Amino acid sequence: MPRLLIIAFTCLIGSSAFSQNVLLSEDFENSSLPSGWSQYTLSNDGGWLNGNNEGLQSEWWTIQPNGNFIATNDDACDCDKSKDYLILPILDLSSVEYSIMTFSTYFSGETFQGSTEIATVEYAFANGEPLEELEWTVLQEINGNGNSDETAWDNVTINLAPLVGNNNVLLAFRYNDGGGWMFGWAIDNVVVYEPTGLNLELTQLNVPMNLAQGTEVNIEGVVSNIGAELIESFDVVWSLGGSVAYSAAFENINLETGESYSFSHPDILSAENVGLYNLDVTISNVNGTGDDDITDNTLFSDIVVIEYGNINVDKFPREYIYFNPHPEQENTPLVFVCHGYTGSAEGIMNYSGFNQLAIQYGFAVCYPQGIEDSFGNTFFNVGYDFQNNESVDDINYIVSLIDEFGSNGNIDPEKVFCTGMSNGGDFCYLLACEASEYFLGVAPISGMIMEDILESCNPSQTVGILEIHGTNDEITYYDGDYYNIDGWGSYPSIPETIEFFANMYNINLEDSGTFPNISTNDGSTISYEKYGNNDSCPKVWLYSVNGGGHDWPGAFGNMDIHASEEAWLFFQNLCQESLQTTEPIYTLNHSIIKTVDALGREFNTNTTNQILFQIYDDGTVKKKFHVD
Repeated sequence: MPRLLIIAFTCLIGSSAFSQNVLLSEDFENSSLPSGWSQYTLSNDGGWLNGNNEGLQSEWWTIQPNGNFIATNDDACDCDKSKDYLILPILDLSSVEYSIMTFSTYFSGETFQGSTEIATVEYAFANGEPLEELEWTVLQEINGNGNSDETAWDNVTINLAPLVGNNNVLLAFRYNDGGGWMFGWAIDNVVVYEPTGLNLELTQLNVPMNLAQGTEVNIEGVVSNIGAELIESFDVVWSLGGSVAYSAAFENINLETGESYSFSHPDILSAENVGLYNLDVTISNVNGTGDDDITDNTLFSDIVVIEYGNINVDKFPREYIYFNPHPEQENTPLVFVCHGYTGSAEGIMNYSGFNQLAIQYGFAVCYPQGIEDSFGNTFFNVGYDFQNNESVDDINYIVSLIDEFGSNGNIDPEKVFCTGMSNGGDFCYLLACEASEYFLGVAPISGMIMEDILESCNPSQTVGILEIHGTNDEITYYDGDYYNIDGWGSYPSIPETIEFFANMYNINLEDSGTFPNISTNDGSTISYEKYGNNDSCPKVWLYSVNGGGHDWPGAFGNMDIHASEEAWLFFQNLCQESLQTTEPIYTLNHSIIKTVDALGREFNTNTTNQILFQIYDDGTVKKKFHVD
């Protein structure tokens, strides 16, 4: 299933029920189902659960932060969620003239493998029946954005006019996975109230999560009449960070209580330069006068403008994604984030959250795109056993990007780092060994170092290393693959890899321990070992995700830490020292017993034009191709 994008932040100023007669309000800030609320589910995971985004999201369904909320996650359990009902307390609407419900929703409405997830608000009348016997009627279907890669929190307003006059009303949020393996639905800030006065709310702002440099977009959104008076006209004003304001009038609207209107501002936003821009949108001049409640009239969004670039390196045209939130600043650190085998720059940008970290901590980030191998899969060339015919020089590619970004003087060439997932993590080790003069630190996530790279590793400078790795990783084994069972090639265990670099840098174990088990339902905990030498530069750290798989903690798998932020926090405290070694210092502690061909016949190593297998006394095997 596709991963979700977490880039822009949209916030509502104030409360949608200000000065109204509030009948029910719930923000789900407690850790359990609120008093009076109930649920009915066929699933085996507890159905609707309270928590924050780190505790409630999963590998393929990441959720934007929104404080504490309630959610049902089909991706995590892949179970029967065709009838996941979250039911409000009984409402007495017998004495109100109008009634409205508003809530925040996180829902994509995606179709996957022939199934489509559906979210509805339904109602029933409580007459003492058990929940499973209630007859529910759909009041409104919730529209997702249809694209799980750009799901965002939205606000929804529903007119409860069909239910006014009844004193036993039950409202429910129903999630239906359509019988497939889908994503889920999250709900927050539910308010039911009786509207009064003149009140137009800016309910939703529809702008892309990120913009490619050079594109133009309309500022679009939704307004809702959450007051009692008819709305006939209003103005919409937008600006970027308080700069030039663009105003447009919308007239002859005739918006009744509980109705919504979608607008498109005639002035275009042009994304001319890479960077971070603060978009403010406000509605005003409602019915030619002042709105009774101006606290719900403004929305803002952080617009991320990124470069989808191209560069020719050697004989290959290469692609990348680049984002610098503050391009006017000088000496900005640069972090490369490399995807896994078959992955993409767009994909790892979406799930890693590095754009947000770049905004928060003030660095630039680049997502290189690997090219396709002979099997049609994207990769970074670290010399896998089944890719011995590949000639692309990815080190030169990355170094060329460093030169490209540093040509304008904004990037600090002394503060360049790399992290990556799986194959991207393997590539980090290659850079640490063969391009140490360019990198201050690397942070492989679920990565490993090929034995051939380790045996010839001869860096000129120390490169800080943080490895985050699951002990139950089913792709890149924590205990290594000396026998090359999976065909990637021989590689040592993760602890042995860490020990190798610690020995190379002549540093010792300084600290060890465990992280707090913040997320108790992710099935894993994290312990750490930190190698260093007092205040000297070299640092080699290992975070072992006990019970964890082939994951990027914080995005999927373990939720006790956010691997991306841990990588940056590690990077920003690094320094570098010269490391003079005259020859590679690593060899596995083994010796060759014999050399055989593919049929098991023993040969001497001088045999030419043959694929041969060197068998060592510790059981490891290395494939060699000898050419005359």
